[in-house]
Amino acid sequence: MASTVADKVFQVFCIATADTKLEELLFLSDSVQYYLDKFHNNINTSTKVQVTIVDVSANKKGKEESYNNFPFVTREEILYSYYGTENQQLEPSENILPNDRGEAIAVMSKALELFLKKNFDNQNLAGAIGLGGSGGTSLISHALKSLPLGIPKFIVSTLASGNTSHYIGTSDLILIPSVVDICGINSISKVVYSNAGAAVAGMVVGRISRFKDVTSIVAKKPTIGITMNGVTTICVNSVKEKLEKQGFETLIFHATGLGGRAMEDLVASGIIQGVLDITTTEVADYLVGGIMPCDSSRFDSIIEKNVPLVLSLGGLDFVVFGPMHTVPLEFRQRKLFKHNEQISVMRTTVDENKRIAIFIANKLNKSSPLSKICICLPERGISGIDSPGKPFYDPITTTTLIDELQRLVITNENRMLRRLPYHINDPEFANELVDSFLKITSESEIFNRQQK
Repeated sequence: MASTVADKVFQVFCIATADTKLEELLFLSDSVQYYLDKFHNNINTSTKVQVTIVDVSANKKGKEESYNNFPFVTREEILYSYYGTENQQLEPSENILPNDRGEAIAVMSKALELFLKKNFDNQNLAGAIGLGGSGGTSLISHALKSLPLGIPKFIVSTLASGNTSHYIGTSDLILIPSVVDICGINSISKVVYSNAGAAVAGMVVGRISRFKDVTSIVAKKPTIGITMNGVTTICVNSVKEKLEKQGFETLIFHATGLGGRAMEDLVASGIIQGVLDITTTEVADYLVGGIMPCDSSRFDSIIEKNVPLVLSLGGLDFVVFGPMHTVPLEFRQRKLFKHNEQISVMRTTVDENKRIAIFIANKLNKSSPLSKICICLPERGISGIDSPGKPFYDPITTTTLIDELQRLVITNENRMLRRLPYHINDPEFANELVDSFLKITSESEIFNRQQK
């Protein structure tokens, strides 16, 4: 039986390389504990929440330092998660990290991930916050983003601007810009660390006060993932409304590369029990070279988990680039359309659509007899700009994609394919998508087992 918040002492881990960031780590820890105590007094609970300092120094020899009376976890204890056994303890003097700094950071990061997982499994992890420069951010972010959705997780980082997708991935990790380098306590860093401490403390206390069991997300209704972007919004809004009337919870994912990956991560974790992959445009970017691609693992989690899947072709009529001047030279003579100041799109060709069909068909054909799949193909257009009078209306190219999928997908009683005489944004097509989904979920043993 899971423990409740009333009989737990929860830990908020403050994480950094104490050999180089000790002063900053202590200030941040003080800030977190101050706000935990302050906010905690405002809620009616006997739960205790305390800060514990975690040292992830990647240097071979750790330092004996003062931690201001905070409980602390040494680097050797972290590395024990990676190297240790039940009958073996690691001595601080042991040279157990690789000589190469990059390799040492990778080992420490994995060890931290295992340490956090153990504490999460023991149900005493309430949140975590780290701080670091490039090395520290890389080390800590890999571990923090492995924590489940909803566990408060922050990093005060010198890299919290620009492209941060490498550090955040599909998680709800929050990066806070350090503004100045993480090098001592000054008038700027005091403000940043204090605000960061208040942020993580507020989220932790709010989560504890709201949930009796803070270790998991429990959906009251079956949860369905749906992919969408601007050119399929009409369709998805209609599908969402119809599914919610049927008692489903819907999660909408913007098909921007990370959107599809985020949905599949939640499928893999069991949070999503069914998928309407209406907007599969990320495949076009992946195969042709756009800026919002999926990767080679697209659809894998859905297939492996055997969740009911209704799939369509939304947005496969184009590849996404940045502003017009950033479109690669090799594509400058192609049919282009300015979506807005930051986004340009390029019409896919017959040959590209054949490659897209091969990619999708190869994935779907690997599904097991336990999978229930229905592919719904809108014959009159696959996006808001692929219809009569719109810039990417091209019936021959769109029909090629549909024909190739029909030719390549091996259909059976569990893997169906339907050609429908509608545009993707027609209300009739939305009705067909929902009807198809309801049919396959009613027949899915795994889906029905999950709902019991």
